[in-house]
Formats: sequence, structure tokens, C-alpha cells
Amino acid sequence: MTTPGTGSTDERIPVVVIGGFLGAGKTTLVNHLIRSLPHRLGVIVNEFGQAGVDGGLIERLSDDVTELTAGCLCCTGRDDLLRSLVTIAMREHRPDAVLVELSGVADPTPVLTTLLERSVRAAFRVTTLVAVVDARHVLQTLREHPEAARQLAYANVVVLNKTDLADPALLDHAEEVLRGVNPLARVVRVERGQVDADALLARDDFDPRVVEGAPEVRHTPGLGSFTLRADRPLDPYRWQRFMTSHILSRPAEVLRVKGTLGLHGYPQRVLFQAVRDLFTADAWDDSDGRTELVFIGRGLDRAEYEAAFGACVVADVPA
Repeated sequence: MTTPGTGSTDERIPVVVIGGFLGAGKTTLVNHLIRSLPHRLGVIVNEFGQAGVDGGLIERLSDDVTELTAGCLCCTGRDDLLRSLVTIAMREHRPDAVLVELSGVADPTPVLTTLLERSVRAAFRVTTLVAVVDARHVLQTLREHPEAARQLAYANVVVLNKTDLADPALLDHAEEVLRGVNPLARVVRVERGQVDADALLARDDFDPRVVEGAPEVRHTPGLGSFTLRADRPLDPYRWQRFMTSHILSRPAEVLRVKGTLGLHGYPQRVLFQAVRDLFTADAWDDSDGRTELVFIGRGLDRAEYEAAFGACVVADVPA
């Protein structure tokens, strides 16, 4: 796989993280992907001791399925996840991709924290976060279970599942609500988890460069997004202060940030990604001085962020 903008080949194993509230149809989606794709897949399932994949598919995949039953990945399963990833990476026939199915009550943040660690990123790269939603119960789930909103806030793709069982008059409203929770995500309506498997595996939404066309802020249950842009480079020291004070110190409010940075005095642009108080910053291609960052968070004051960000911009850069 060629990394856009660099011409280099990325040999790391793609990881697709699949979440969704209890009963939404995550396992149905995983089974569909396993049946549909010609690729060799590694599957990590976390379902509180329940079999996450039916027996026939476990038998078919043999050692490629790892069930984590010691506890929820967002609470006690970090070491289990690391061990599973190491095992997958060391297999004689390594998979073309890995599917990580979260527990229905899992906060995806700790899982992303593990997957974004430098040692893990040496062998794996997160490509897409999927949130599966039961089309019949969108409003009730969001109203009664805040963890469902957190799952949606991180998602790149929202699978609106069980549409064949839902009242057609409610589907448009349900999709509008989902777009309000996460206006950056692509919403796909499906029956019985029947997504386009090849298209899903080919997505690379988690890449920090994918920020074009981000909608402006829309609020639903307190969540929204906005984009900060600058055509001139940022002062590195001011950016460091902004990052600390307006991103890393606010993990409960700033859920996710991604994009590219142009820093004064640095010849390359920086790919920046933050998940709550964890961040990654990697040099990319030649810098043109521009910065573009998408923020997703809860109750953020956009004017405050624009003013603080604007103070980071170098006033005059010599030609």
C-alpha cells in the first residue's frame, strides 16, 4: 500500500475498529466481513466472555480469531490486546487486515490509546473506526446511554443497521441525529450488517490528512465539530502551549483532533492526531506553511479556540 503524498509503501497491517451499543449488530457485521472478503483477516473480539463470532466462523478462521474474555478492553484488557496484536504480527502468514470488535459498552478511547502507541504503530495502523447503530432505537440509545454518543463521536463510518425493521418515516430523522452527533462521519444504511465489505476495508479515514470538506459545528447531545485553519506557519512554542492548554488538558471536552500542521522553521508538514490526552505527530511532506485541524468535542467554545489558535500564527514570515 502506497502512502499518499510520500510515494512510500506502508507495510503495516491495517486495523478496523468496530464498536456500537449492545444489540446494534456488530457481530453480524464482523461475520459479514469475514464471509465476504477474500483477504486473510485477523479478528479480535471482546464480549465479556460471550462468543463474539459464531462457532462455524471460528472454526473456519482457526487461529485467526482471538477472543478476549477477561474484561472489557476499555477497562482491563489493554495487556490482552497488546498480546493479541503481537501474536498476529508474528504469524507465519500475517493477515491483510485486523478487525477489532469492541464490547457493546466499551469507550473506544483506551483502545485507540493502545493502537496509537509508537510500538504498536510500528506494525499496525488504524484505518477506520466503525460505529454500528440499531436504526430502531437511535434516539433512545443516545438519550439513555452516554457511552453510545462517545462511540459515535469517534467513528469515521456509522452503520445504520436493521433499517428493514425500522419505520421508514423515522430513518431520515435518525440519520439527521447521527450527523449532528458526528458530522464528519459517513452514514451508511444497511440491513443485517450488509455493508460493502471491500469499500469498508479500503477506507483510510483515520489518516490525519483526511480533513477536506469537514462540515462546520452542529450540536446534538452537546457534541460538535469545527475546523481551524491558518495559511501562515505557527510559532512552535505558542503551538505547544495551545496544544497543552486547549487539547491535552481537556480530555473530557476535546474528544478528537486531526489534521496537518505547518510550523515555522520546520521544513516538513506535521501529521497531527489527538485522542483525548494522547497525541501523535509525524513528519510528512514538504511544508507549505498551512495548518488545517478538525476538532470534535463536547461544549467547546469555538470563538475561544479561534482566538487562542490565531495567537499561534506567525505574523510575518520573510519571503
